[in-house]
Parts: sequence; structure tokens; C-alpha cells
Amino acid sequence: MRRFLPADWRRNVWALTLTVFISFVGFQFFSPFLPLYIRELGVTDPAKIALWSGLQAAVTPAVSGFLSPLFGRLADRFGRKMMLIRSLVGFVVIVAAMGLVTSVQQLFLARLIMGLFAGFTPMAMALATVSAPRDKVPAAIGMVQSAQLLSVAVGPAIGGYVASHFGMRYAFFATAGLCAVALLGLIVLFEEVAPGAPGTPRGPAPGLPLRGVFQYPYFPTVVGLLFIAQFLDRGLSLLIPLEVANMPGLEKVAATAGTIVSIGAIAATASANVAARLAREIPAARLLLIGLLVGGPLCAAMALARGWLTLLVLRTLVGLCLGAAITLTYSLGAAIVPAENRGAAFGWLGLGLQIGTAASPLVTGALAAVSIPGAFLFDGTLAWVAAGWLAFGARGLRSRSAQS
Repeated sequence: MRRFLPADWRRNVWALTLTVFISFVGFQFFSPFLPLYIRELGVTDPAKIALWSGLQAAVTPAVSGFLSPLFGRLADRFGRKMMLIRSLVGFVVIVAAMGLVTSVQQLFLARLIMGLFAGFTPMAMALATVSAPRDKVPAAIGMVQSAQLLSVAVGPAIGGYVASHFGMRYAFFATAGLCAVALLGLIVLFEEVAPGAPGTPRGPAPGLPLRGVFQYPYFPTVVGLLFIAQFLDRGLSLLIPLEVANMPGLEKVAATAGTIVSIGAIAATASANVAARLAREIPAARLLLIGLLVGGPLCAAMALARGWLTLLVLRTLVGLCLGAAITLTYSLGAAIVPAENRGAAFGWLGLGLQIGTAASPLVTGALAAVSIPGAFLFDGTLAWVAAGWLAFGARGLRSRSAQS
């Protein structure tokens, strides 16, 4: 077995970071504009556009989430890099096909099939954790997560330009092209290291049953915390444009909402990187608990914002408090589960992540239809529920560091 050199892990983590950034920038080319594409496909009733938008947004992560544990188990057996290649090949073909559909039903079918090839993010995180030395795992997770967060600040602006100048269909073709570039970069730049190589964490032999990872203490809690972290992140992305649109006297609604979302993403990226560094010395669960306790009231305070500047400041502060939540939760998962079974474990974490991705727009949209301030209050309360769960239901996690 080849020697595990420090330079190798840095190259691998940078390769993963680049792959995630390129592909997720591509996804942001079209994801924010799905309602416009649905209208272009012939749906004109605003209520039906809203309904189809929710279904289109939910179906891919829902299918992916339920299959994620299975793909994670397969990744432990056949290689996590291979699972990423499988995802990216599927994305290239299916996203390009989305640009060719002629009805909203065909688009829904394409997004359903896309769910069969998803599970990309959990496998990228799993690869990051086994590629880095034990004490560098939070930093590796932070880098990959930062790439995903930064894509929100970059992708929609470029995608909006492509869609407005060349047409919505070309945004899908551009995304497929970026996924192909990401695939090539992954194949060429990333060299997978087998679990158990020198410098990587060791654990029980592979072959754990699909649900066997739940034998590790507090693992179900980590899955639940990841669900809540993703639910909050996606929910706020939906609520900000709705809140801005309701502000009286504001003319450039789209530009203002986009600015707030982008700055929030930048704040979250900074938070993830700082937290990843701090997690080398301070248990990740403690950092997560502090972020949830402070971020909850700030989420709720956005219900009282009466101007875009106040909303911008609050969203930035929330990003600084809660932006690291997903990174810290993945770090907890990596600290709990040995490298040999981490593909299966991160598959289950992917289930929590994707259910949060699917449920958040549906629940948040329903709450916002009744009261947008009430939806912000709900998110703040949910953050405190997670903090209480972590404080009283998983006390052992708060003494667990990245090196344990």
C-alpha cells in the first residue's frame, strides 16, 4: 500500500474543492430560475407555477436522500471516487436533457431520474474526511463546504446573464458543460486512498450492515442535526426574496434580494472556514451549540426587519452564526465513525441533508403563505430546538474533538 504523504492529502482536498465548486456553480445557473423555465414550458397560472416549482425543487433531493444510504454502502465497497464519477456522468447527461424538454411533466421526470444519480455532496464530504489526516478533517470539510457555499454567491449572477442573453435552455447546457469539466478534473487530479492507509483513521473492518452505523454513539443525533441545519439554510434562501418583495417603495427587488443572498453566502463561507480551524482545538459540538444559541434569535429578529439594510445586517450575522452548522455536523460524523465505514455513514447523513433540502421549500413556502414573519420565527425556534437537543440529548458530543 502506498505511503500517505501530506502533499497528497492537500492535493486531493483541493481537487475535491475545485470539483464541488465548478459543479455547484453550474447547478446555480438554473436552480433559482426554475419558475421562469416552468412558465416558458407553458404553465401560466401563478398558483400552478408555484406548485410545480415546489415539486421540481423537492423531487431530486427526495429521491437522492432515500437512496443515499445505499450508495454510501456501495461506496465503501467499490470506492467513493467511483460514486462521484457516477454522479457527475449522470448530471452531464440529465441536465443537458432538461434543456431539451418540451413540457413541465418531462422536466419533472428528468429531475426524478437525476435523483438516482445524486448523493454527490455526502460522498464528496466522505472523501474529504478520509483524504486528510485526522487532525485536518474539519479543515478539509470546511474547504469543500466553502466551495458549495460560494457557488451561491457566484452561480446565480452568471446563470442569470446566460439565461437572459441566450435563453433559459442554454443555462442547462452550460451547467452540463461545467459538470463535464468537474468530472475531468476529478478523474485527473484526485487520487483515492484506501481507508486504513498510514495517516488515516482506523476502525472495524468493512462489511457493516446498512444500518450498522447507528451502533456508533450519537450518530442518529448527528443525522437529525444535519437535517435541521440544511432546513434552515434552504428556508432562509427562500424567505429573503419574499421578504424583500414585500418591502414598500423598493424598486430593484431582484437585485436587492440577490445581494442579500450573496453576502449571506459569503458570511457563511467565512464562518465555515473559521469554525473548521477552531474545531482542531475546541469540540465541534460546542461550536455548533454556540452558533445555534446565538443564531436562533437572529433568525427570529428578521421577522421585525422593515428595511433592506436591516435585513442585510441580520442575514449576515445569521450567516456568521449558522453558516458553519453543516461543516461542524459533518465533522461530528467523521469523529464518530471510522474511515472504513464512513461512506455508509455519510450516506445516512446525506439522507438527513436531502430530506432537509426537500422539506424546507415545501414547509417554508406553506408557512410563508400564511405569514412571512411567522416563517422567520419558526426558523429561529427550530435553531433553539436543535441547540436544546445538542445540549441535553447528546452531552457526550460536546467533549469530542476532531482528534478523538
